[in-house]
Amino acid sequence: MEVSTLIYFVSLVRNHSVHDAAMELSVSPTTINHAVYALEQSAGVPLLLRNAHGREAVPTTTAYGESFHRTSVFFLQSCLSLISSADREGSAELSQQDLQTIRQSGITFRMISYFLRVCDAGSISAAAKGLAVTQPALSRQIGKFESVMGFQLFERTHTGMQLTAAARPLKDICQTTALFFDRLRRNLSLGYSRAVKDLKFAAMIPSSSKSALASLLAGLIPLWHNRAYQPSLSITTIVVPAIVAGLLDKTYDVGLADVIDVPATLDFLDFETSPIFLVFGKTDQKISLNDDPARIIAASTMALPSFGTGMRSLTDAYLESAAVRPRAVLETQSMSLMLRLVEDNICCAILPAGSFEYHNVFSKQLPRRFSRTTRLLWRRDYRNMDVISRLTSALQEVRSGSRCC
Repeated sequence: MEVSTLIYFVSLVRNHSVHDAAMELSVSPTTINHAVYALEQSAGVPLLLRNAHGREAVPTTTAYGESFHRTSVFFLQSCLSLISSADREGSAELSQQDLQTIRQSGITFRMISYFLRVCDAGSISAAAKGLAVTQPALSRQIGKFESVMGFQLFERTHTGMQLTAAARPLKDICQTTALFFDRLRRNLSLGYSRAVKDLKFAAMIPSSSKSALASLLAGLIPLWHNRAYQPSLSITTIVVPAIVAGLLDKTYDVGLADVIDVPATLDFLDFETSPIFLVFGKTDQKISLNDDPARIIAASTMALPSFGTGMRSLTDAYLESAAVRPRAVLETQSMSLMLRLVEDNICCAILPAGSFEYHNVFSKQLPRRFSRTTRLLWRRDYRNMDVISRLTSALQEVRSGSRCC
């Protein structure tokens, strides 16, 4: 959801005409229509009713659209207060000039979000780690925000990154802006969940199309469909921290993840426990299959999964137990990237059974106490436990069938 999309939507509502909104913002009517249709598709419900009036449809907001419009205006007003020092005298409206000013500034929510993260973390490196982005990418966004604002935002001190005097008033405004943006995203999610009554199932991202998890999800889809199980099933594959966050804010109903520390508001069922392996490439002449795992790790760059995953906790626990540090580390949220780095002989990694093909790499099984447990998770206040039971049985059936084959 881009700032420009919200500007197009607000202008369309204010003008009651796609043509007039396009004229006001100096864009094509197609641009306005595409932006608003994309918002409606994200929401899953109509934001506008388009009544015929001569040759042009005259849009009027639905009840849901009116609520979304109000929040959009609040968000854009907050953006305007960041980039403009003009006294608005309590105006609750956005003029044509206001919308043009915001649009031409190039401000994005990513700039605001990254600015706040650096404020809280006190350093670029810590903020980048929390955002799961590279330091150069974060620095570029801060640089773009400084270009929008026209002054330096941070200065380096012996205690870390500190706000400049000119930037100190921005933090409160940015926090308010972030709250409005979060409300907009929640409105879209709420609209979609009201319109789509699927069982929303979030699973870890498979390491490859041939992994055990990919086979499990691929087998679940036809089984659920062919038996006409209700409600219909919607599967999303995302990183583990996003699964937990999505369950807590009710974006998803059920999750499949290797979470070790399960939040108190979630229930879970242990679905599968699998051994883990130190995996490394076959072509490194300096490493032998007979080498001790600790020696292999100490001599290698190691690919690490992101924080919040069970595999990261297991990897950290093993490294601490073995009292070993890799030569260098490369962190990523993508297990498929980890596997590719191993196969290309760039990194070693600790991966669970079923996530790699044994003939493509060398692997050494680690002690059983470091086994990975995959869990089915759901909110404790989720009311339809029959659906959870049906999903659990279907997953177990697909897993058993895969093993038989």
